[in-house]
Amino acid sequence: MKNKLLLFGVVAIGLSSCTKKLDLVPTNGTNSTNLFTSASAYKQVLAKVYGSFATTGSNGPGTGDIQGIDAGTSDFLRLYWKAEELPTDEAVIQWGDIGIQDFHNMVWTPNNPFITGLYYRSLYQITLANDFIRQSSDANLASRNITSKSADSVKLFRTEARFLRAYQYAVMMDVFAKPPFVDETPLAQGSYPKQKSRAELFAWIETELKAIEPNLAAAKTNEYGRADKAAAWSLLARLYLNAKVYTGTDRSTDAITYSSKVIGAGYSLINKYSELMLADNNLNTSEFIFTINYDGNFTQNYGGTTFLTHAPIGGTAKASDYGVDNSWSGLRTTKALVNKFPGVGAPDLRAQFYTDGQNLEIGSQTVFTDGYM
Repeated sequence: MKNKLLLFGVVAIGLSSCTKKLDLVPTNGTNSTNLFTSASAYKQVLAKVYGSFATTGSNGPGTGDIQGIDAGTSDFLRLYWKAEELPTDEAVIQWGDIGIQDFHNMVWTPNNPFITGLYYRSLYQITLANDFIRQSSDANLASRNITSKSADSVKLFRTEARFLRAYQYAVMMDVFAKPPFVDETPLAQGSYPKQKSRAELFAWIETELKAIEPNLAAAKTNEYGRADKAAAWSLLARLYLNAKVYTGTDRSTDAITYSSKVIGAGYSLINKYSELMLADNNLNTSEFIFTINYDGNFTQNYGGTTFLTHAPIGGTAKASDYGVDNSWSGLRTTKALVNKFPGVGAPDLRAQFYTDGQNLEIGSQTVFTDGYM
């Protein structure tokens, strides 16, 4: 009873305080008018559009941009990787998080927290891109007296935001098939976004990428981590590669055309595959086309490359041998992948599996020693 009375008293005090100060103004006076005053200000906001690919929130892994999922697991790459890889023969995971075993067992539902997490993460990133595109319209630039070279810089930023939006719609098309669609045009009050079919969304993404491609930076000339023409070509190539699934029409010839554009721009595979996983892999610019930038000092979270390097280590493997501080004992692969790399006669040097103490056969996904690392 004392607890109930105390709670009532606190509520009463709070209500009486609020009713006397209804004329308060926001303590944060930042708005679109006083924020978007220069090209450098626009670039700072663009950093959030890019940064949402690598970060889970603005204040570290404890606070997330999306709700309904643990912030540490809400990183885009971690969610996308699980959705794309765990249902295949390439990966299983040991953990017992609610819904995580559903991927490989192929019994997922709309209530799966990782599926809804990816759904909301992609929509959140689309929302950020839409707002940036809206704020950087020619009309807004003119009204804010941003002209000449500054305007040209912002227009390039806007083009990149359109690429990032197209990328996320490609994710939505691939994983969810028929997502809601909204662009920078504000919806009428009380209305909701309409869904697009895979074929409709494919056509929109293709048109959008071709429209922005001439205005993107030339391949390999933009800042590391920012989109350029090669990023648009590679996304188009990937769309065309799976076009028959999305639209019913084979586009393999177009996939070859745009892949050739990327190769012709000077991209090639590096000699040592393992070097792609090192902390200084930003030096491998001959192979990386479009990157999600992670940094151990500035973008710390439990997703991305942190997840990809820690989760496969466990058993007899020592974390220190792989340059990390601890092991998560999570990811392994199935024999279907292992058998793709023959080890007798002429061993395939790409077959870098850890086998000590590990069983080739997977009797249980939740037993870490079942499956090679």
